[in-house]
Amino acid sequence: MIAAFTHEEGSILIRLLIAHCLTDFFWQPNHWIKGKKEHIWKSKYLFYHILLTGLVAWIAVWDLSYWPAIAILMISHWLIDGLKLKISQRSIRSSWEDLMLFLADQFLHVVVIVMIWLFVIKGWPRIQILGGMLRSDYRILLRILGYLVVAGPAGFIIQFLTRRWSAELNLEDSLPEAGRWIGTLERILTITLVYTNQFAAIGFLITAKSILRIIDKPDKPVSEPGLVKPFSARKHTEYVLIGTFFSFTIALITGLIINGLL
Repeated sequence: MIAAFTHEEGSILIRLLIAHCLTDFFWQPNHWIKGKKEHIWKSKYLFYHILLTGLVAWIAVWDLSYWPAIAILMISHWLIDGLKLKISQRSIRSSWEDLMLFLADQFLHVVVIVMIWLFVIKGWPRIQILGGMLRSDYRILLRILGYLVVAGPAGFIIQFLTRRWSAELNLEDSLPEAGRWIGTLERILTITLVYTNQFAAIGFLITAKSILRIIDKPDKPVSEPGLVKPFSARKHTEYVLIGTFFSFTIALITGLIINGLL
């Protein structure tokens, strides 16, 4: 099957993305960020940032004939950053809303970079070819299915399997949904290691979690009023181990089945 894009064309996109990461995350001094937040569109630091973005992007592609694309990149970057700063000043937001704003900002930057890259290499007609390759490649689809299984249904299965023991514990001091996120991430890491046949690393992952989840005795006496249930380090450790082994077992079996199908 013929690739949709050549290595040289792909390297242009990678260089543009590297330039974006450098200018957006590494080469912005703190006083630039503070100045942009205070003055937004009128901030000189916003213009400094845009000029640096264009310069580094041009160095990355190293071709004067691409100057219209670099100009579009600079203008779009100015608009996206300005709008993000304007929205961020409107109200008090939660950490989740801040995350969504950050992800939307970066998504728009990446979309613009990809569009400019396609314009530079005249690659618009080949997008359909690439889309067809991805849709028809069952190997990619199977791996995506595996990630969805361990991130979604597996969590509910483990919740049902451990419900009989969770009722015996006082879990009020836990961070909200922390256990669910820990389990989801460990299953995603585990199935990724299975996909790449790095089974030894799974052992290190299990060991690391076991060490980090050692439960100490509570500072309060177990008889002090306010504790719904007496804290039991042994019960809590057993509960964590049961959930951990359920989690790793499901991720391992799912990954092995998909590897076998591949």
